Amino acid sequence: MIFVDWYRKLKSARSYEKNATIGKNMKFGVAGRCTNFSNNPQRILVGDDSMVLGSICVTENGSIEIGDHFYLGPHSFIGAETSIKIGRCVIISNDVRVYDNNNHPTSPKAREYMSLNGFTNDNWAWHHAKSSPVIIEDNVWIGQFSTILKGVTIGKGSIVATRSVVTKDVPPYSIVAGNPAKVVKQLEKE
Repeated sequence: MIFVDWYRKLKSARSYEKNATIGKNMKFGVAGRCTNFSNNPQRILVGDDSMVLGSICVTENGSIEIGDHFYLGPHSFIGAETSIKIGRCVIISNDVRVYDNNNHPTSPKAREYMSLNGFTNDNWAWHHAKSSPVIIEDNVWIGQFSTILKGVTIGKGSIVATRSVVTKDVPPYSIVAGNPAKVVKQLEKE
């Protein structure tokens, strides 16, 4: 079992080394993967002293930029069609989803067309969906099972509570919770 975990961790590390520009002292988990459809490692930048246990994906047009001292928990996923920027000292817990796009068109007719024409063709590509950049500023903590949707900025020093769905900007130094996430407390600036 130790050999299997070692091999899976090595495979994860290789997917990041091949598809991203990674900083010094990176640590990887056994299940994380890095997928880069642009084939340009500069489209995914991960800062120094980070631990990535989840997965990251960019499309042909997407980019992800992550600061130093970043943590991405197991089974979490960050996916960009346009752009996602994450500051330094950001902690993203387990089972979190961060998307800068809707993943699929919202039009019922377009979704029906997708389904009627097969499940493995270009109709399912993210470029058919609306997208808008996501910004997660420095020193943010995102709780387990949360979802961050397209077009939002999460302000510096904020906390996103467990199981929250962030659909609008989060002010700096605040705690948001719920679906949709709303401010439940202001934090003091240190």
